[in-house]
Amino acid sequence: MVSAQRRRYAARVNGHSLSRPRRSSAWVPGLVFCLLVGCSASAGGGPRRGTDGGTTTDGGGTPENSRSSCLDGVDQDLDGLTDCADPDCAGISECSLTPALDSGTGECAAVRVAAMTGFTPVDIVWIIDNSGSMSEEASLVQTNINSFAAAFASVGIDLHVVFITAPGFVEVPAPLGTDASRFLRVNVSVASHDSLDILLSAYPTYSAFLRRNAVMNFIDITDDESDMGAAAFVSAMRGMLGKNFRFHIIASPPGSSHTPFGIGFSMPGCAGPSGEAADNADIYWSLSTMTGGRQFSICSEDWSGLFHDLSTTLAVAMPLPCVYAIPEPPAGMSFDPMRVNVVHTLVDGTTTTVPNVGDYTGCTDQGWYYEGDPAAPDQIVVCPNTCRIFEDDTTGSVDVALGCATLLI
Repeated sequence: MVSAQRRRYAARVNGHSLSRPRRSSAWVPGLVFCLLVGCSASAGGGPRRGTDGGTTTDGGGTPENSRSSCLDGVDQDLDGLTDCADPDCAGISECSLTPALDSGTGECAAVRVAAMTGFTPVDIVWIIDNSGSMSEEASLVQTNINSFAAAFASVGIDLHVVFITAPGFVEVPAPLGTDASRFLRVNVSVASHDSLDILLSAYPTYSAFLRRNAVMNFIDITDDESDMGAAAFVSAMRGMLGKNFRFHIIASPPGSSHTPFGIGFSMPGCAGPSGEAADNADIYWSLSTMTGGRQFSICSEDWSGLFHDLSTTLAVAMPLPCVYAIPEPPAGMSFDPMRVNVVHTLVDGTTTTVPNVGDYTGCTDQGWYYEGDPAAPDQIVVCPNTCRIFEDDTTGSVDVALGCATLLI
């Protein structure tokens, strides 16, 4: 049996939520992230659980002692404790970092974080091949980049742009090029095959300009192929960013060919108004497909239309966030980082408990981890694969139950 206060705690954790102040006057119906703060009283009062190896039915229901019953969001044994909060689930790997809550009579406070209407902030890193065959494409980028940025500003999108190319190659004019709050230039020479290597090696020079809450995009413009493989780049860049990204490419489509100088035989690479590409971008195309990016032919005649299509692609509605701030606990309570559950709920009611994987190195699949000192973390961050699921969900919700302990004076 459990106390009435403990049952009220379970009701809050498993289905009730309140909200933090909105950052915008507009809200998206049905898209809610709830932070449920569970509080527990000091040790000493209240009933304790049995110690029969996890086979008790407690409140008379089904034993809660298997992986499926401990990760389904349901209080199977009717004891007021759900999933990893129940000591019967202590042997489940996903619950190993979530010890049982203490008993007592402490009450719970809660806040809700609700999504806003509008668009997600966007970070874009452009990298431009500055080999001799790219001068005309550089001019096209220079001509169209401000209208591209203006399209974002016109709908209120918070845009950060990084440009990586050789000094003097593609001069970004005002207003974007002179706005240090939105634009960062990284002067590095980019040879025909080196874009991916340079994005990784130059990361320390532009990482501070990127934002955790922004959707991350890379745009690569080249008329050649990469020396680095797509999978190797994805793995390395995700490790640096700690989240997913989309990679867009403006290059020669796979299977393209041209006949140079009319000499009667074909060579790889498309041909267009600005000349012929040096090679097809098979690796870049594959990388873009792997990350959900867009692909455009460098041989296109209408680059203004190309830039318009890019801006439309990058303007995405706000998804469920992948980073969650930890709220201040109620008066007289202290946050216990070892007692947290993260549950993703689809619009049809299907729930998935996301496991704590310790830190980013544990993000081999689904999971979440703390950013900052594990003993006093600043925020909760979900792994890249979980982040992608959240970003694709515009109707569901995420519940994060935060455990608290009473401060004794």
